[in-house]
Amino acid sequence: MAHRLLILGGGAGGLELASQFAGHGDIEVTLVDREATHVWKPRLHELAAGTVSTSLSEISFYRLGHLRQFRFEQGSVEALDPERRTVRLAALRDRAAGIEVPPREIGYDGCVVALGGVTADFGVEGVTENAVRLDGKEDADAFRERFVLAMIGARESGRPADVVIVGSGATGTELAAHLRNSERAFFDQNARERETKLLDITILEAGDELMPGASDELRRGLAARLRELDVKVVTNVRVSAVDRDEVRAGGERWPATLTVWAGGLTGSPVLGRLGPFQIDKRGRIVVDETLAAEGVPHVWAMGDATSLTPRGSDKPLPPTAQVASQQADYLAEVLPLTLKGEPVEPFRYRDRGKLVSLARAGAVGSLPVGRKNKLEIDGVAAVAAYNALQRQHQWRVLGPWRGTVAIAADMVSPAKGPALKLHGD
Repeated sequence: MAHRLLILGGGAGGLELASQFAGHGDIEVTLVDREATHVWKPRLHELAAGTVSTSLSEISFYRLGHLRQFRFEQGSVEALDPERRTVRLAALRDRAAGIEVPPREIGYDGCVVALGGVTADFGVEGVTENAVRLDGKEDADAFRERFVLAMIGARESGRPADVVIVGSGATGTELAAHLRNSERAFFDQNARERETKLLDITILEAGDELMPGASDELRRGLAARLRELDVKVVTNVRVSAVDRDEVRAGGERWPATLTVWAGGLTGSPVLGRLGPFQIDKRGRIVVDETLAAEGVPHVWAMGDATSLTPRGSDKPLPPTAQVASQQADYLAEVLPLTLKGEPVEPFRYRDRGKLVSLARAGAVGSLPVGRKNKLEIDGVAAVAAYNALQRQHQWRVLGPWRGTVAIAADMVSPAKGPALKLHGD
């Protein structure tokens, strides 16, 4: 009899894990997500800016389930019962249409929690009311609609719109670059108007350096590219409040037509009430070296929902797609063994470097060479390496044949994206 594997969350890691069990006769996979479509979060900023150019920008879980032989259940996770080995999904309602689906229970032999993370506001006043956090497709859509209005207003008034981005990590810096790219879509084609400016972009960073944690060489390359794009970066700024039209830090103020809050990640709020898990100070499930949830049998966690501190380290692994993807590969290999009661080797993370794409300003990156050295890359090499990350995701999700076809289609004719999509970027 096949083992029932339940995967909660269809982000980068959860979907890759579900897809890798395609054709595995001993395991029946059910994937749960509250959305009907998958968006690859590392390129969510492109959806927000309107510059996305890939067939995997958004893809149906229902269609993927059919192609990759897993069952998809749409709904919000409410609770996990480790004794009964069940997960309860909340009721679904459309009051206008008079349609209601009652709460559902799904049984499992093994469950993987991959519910992701959210951008923390750190208790700063006004973030929830006045800033956009890019945690999901709905956030990207909301920002893009506001951005369009702001740019139309700037074109009509002759005064540039002000976008303030709080946080200089990959999300903040890449979004800034892609917004500068999108600005071109609002110019008329005469030379005089193309010399005007419709957008001022400022990145505020609480730390004393751009992109804390990156190598010095990567930061220098990133800073140079942002200067080329006329993006202002201000460090040592601890934002105290976000108002509708400005961002405040002590006595300093920055005008803001739109504010994007791109601070650090914490675990999804549902994790703290999901079940009897051990939760760390960032709201993530504590796991052992096999990604098993501490104290909760038959449950594993991965990706942004996970707190795993490797041996010899004083802090957990970062909440990145790179970590989630490696954990998906690991679980795809060991879960069939674990569900049979066989021993497995622990998970080992291998840092494959950091890559940042800045739209028409190119890409910069820092890749490990051996145990201690790093190779700093930019230009064509960095762009190719950055795009390779998504290509790998496509192959894992769609399979080798369909993934190759999708990649070829992207190269020939970029997929239809949002309203501001700029072809050929």
